[in-house]
Formats: sequence, structure tokens, C-alpha cells
Amino acid sequence: KAMSAVGWTVLLLGIFAAVTPFFAVVGWIITAVILISLYYRYQAIERRSLLWALMMAAERGIPLETAARAFAEERHDAIGSRALDLAEYLEAGLPLAPALRRSRLPFPPAVLLTAELGQQTNDLGGALRQMLAQSDESDAVLRSAAEKLFYLGFLVLFSFMLNGFLVLKIVPVYQKIFDDFGATLPLYTRWFITFTHVFVNYWMFVLPALLLLLIVLVRSLSFYTGSSARWLPGLTPLWQQADRAIVLRWLAVAVRQNRSLADMMRLLSGYVAGKRLRHRLERAVKRIDQGSDWTDSLQRAGLIAKAEAALFRSAQRAGNLDWALEEMGHSAARRLTYRLRKVINVAVPAAVLAFGLTVLFAATAMLVPLLSLIQNLT
Repeated sequence: KAMSAVGWTVLLLGIFAAVTPFFAVVGWIITAVILISLYYRYQAIERRSLLWALMMAAERGIPLETAARAFAEERHDAIGSRALDLAEYLEAGLPLAPALRRSRLPFPPAVLLTAELGQQTNDLGGALRQMLAQSDESDAVLRSAAEKLFYLGFLVLFSFMLNGFLVLKIVPVYQKIFDDFGATLPLYTRWFITFTHVFVNYWMFVLPALLLLLIVLVRSLSFYTGSSARWLPGLTPLWQQADRAIVLRWLAVAVRQNRSLADMMRLLSGYVAGKRLRHRLERAVKRIDQGSDWTDSLQRAGLIAKAEAALFRSAQRAGNLDWALEEMGHSAARRLTYRLRKVINVAVPAAVLAFGLTVLFAATAMLVPLLSLIQNLT
């Protein structure tokens, strides 16, 4: 695979070198981005393979250090070296989460949380399996969102470049030709010139939009280079629902194993990525420690709605609180996926349609003068 990637890189660079300098520079940038993305995706897949090995070992009662050492012996790269460090830390008696940190394996907080709570609840294999299955689904949705965001951002940026080229190079030639013939530019073309001159004359208002566009391109592309998907433009608020789902599922585990809900929330607050959620958990724990009911504490902290608090109180009286918490957690995760897909399915066609209308307007503004000039000459 490595030799194949190198071969394609050399071929592409040779092609870029044969064309104009502009396309050569663009080609170099695109090639570099693709290679970096492939490298980070490969690293992520290998780290995921290690998690699968640890999960299988935990489910079958095999020591985790044995699985980590077997994984490390099959490879001779950085991940293999760090997996060997992981095995040594586990053999020294460290729990999985601290061992993962010290071995410098860049796992997200969700993995460390699952490792910590999975071992504390004696269900490490099941916790890892559930986390991996959910991450597969969310990764597919997020990959689709990142691809479409990058596609739309690139289209808009390309349209800015194309319109700038038309205004600077083509429109002055049209004006000179029509002035020589004593003719007037068609209405569509005058509208197009007026529209583009607005952007030129009021560039200070257009600049923030261009900066936002560049942020969209960089952030959507950075999803493929190991960056957190939480910072994809426009998608950050949806993660609050995902964090809430994680909290509810782990509270269900705490109820099932007769653990203190306050202790579970205190532990969760040390691993969650969002500061807002962390503060809410800390407020809820503080209220519970002061003697408040846990459902009221969660509701006042903004972690559950009023209807959910009533549902949990009823479930607690009926003796199936763990089931209610887990079902509400799964429901929140499903709603997150549905909302994300709905946003993608509505926003992308609308943006493509708007871009198509813009292209149609620019093409008409450029073609109509030619037709008008040909008619005048004949």
C-alpha cells in the first residue's frame, strides 16, 4: 500500500509539473492533503484495531496485557511501540484508562471514559463493544457531513474566484468591444457587473464571509486529519444531545449495579469533552450532595427535561429505572443521528440549487453579449 501511494504521488506530481504553475501549486496542495488524510485515517484504523483486540480479550477473560503485547509483536511502527508500552503498564498493575494515557495513544475522551467505567463496573468488554458500535454509526454520518461541507465550501470559494476572474479579465474586454461598436451591454450583463461591483466596493463586509468559508473548508477537512468532529462548522450544538445520551446510559449502569448516581456523575465530569456539560454535571452533583432529589437536580442543571424527570420518577417507583435511563439515552443518540441527516439532506440540495442558479446567472451574463454582438454584426 505504501509503495502504491508513493507511485501515485510521483505520477500526479509529474502531471502537475507539465501544466501551468498555478495548477501545479494547486495539485501539490491537493496531493499533500490527500496523503496527510490517508496517514491519519490509517493511524485511526490501527488504533481501532487495538481497541477491538482489548475488547475481545476482556469478553473472553484474557489478560489485557497479553492482547496488547500480541498486537505490538505484529508490527514495527509507532503504534506497535506504544502498544508495547501499554502492555508493560498493564503488567505493572495500572488500570486501562491511565495506561492508555501514559502510553501516549491518542484516544478521545470517550474511549478513556469507557475504559475507566467499564473496568469499575466489571463490564469492560460490553462497554467497549457498545462504544465501538456507536462510534461506527456516528463516524459514518460525520464523514458524510464533512464531505458535503467541504464540497459546498469549495464550490462557493471557486465561484468567488471565477467571478473575480470574469470581472477583472472578461468584463473589461466586453466593455471595450461594445464601446468600439457603439453598442450597449445587455441587461443581464449590466446586472452582473453591478452585482460584482457591490462585492468589490464593499469588500470589508464580504471579508468575514470569506473567512468563515475558509474556516468551513479547514475544519471539514481536518476531520480527516485526526481533529475532533465536535468542531465541524454548524454541528457543534448537536453534540450536546450526544453527551446527554452518554450520561444517561452510564447512569443506567450505575443503577443496575447499585452505585451512587452522584459518584457516577462526578466521575463522568472528569472525562466529558464539553465544558458546558461538565459544569452542569458538577451543579447536579452539588445539589444531590445537599440532599436534593436526583431527578430535580438533573432537571435544574439542564441535563433532562421536565417530562423526562417525571418519567424517571415513575420508572424508579416501578423498579425499572435502569431500563428507562438506557432507553432515553439510546433515544437521544438516535435523535442526534436523525437531526444530522435531516440537516444534511435539506441544506446540501438547497445550497447546490442556489449555486446552480448563480452559475446560470453568470453564464447568461457572459453569453448574451456574444449573441447580441453576433446579431449586430450580421
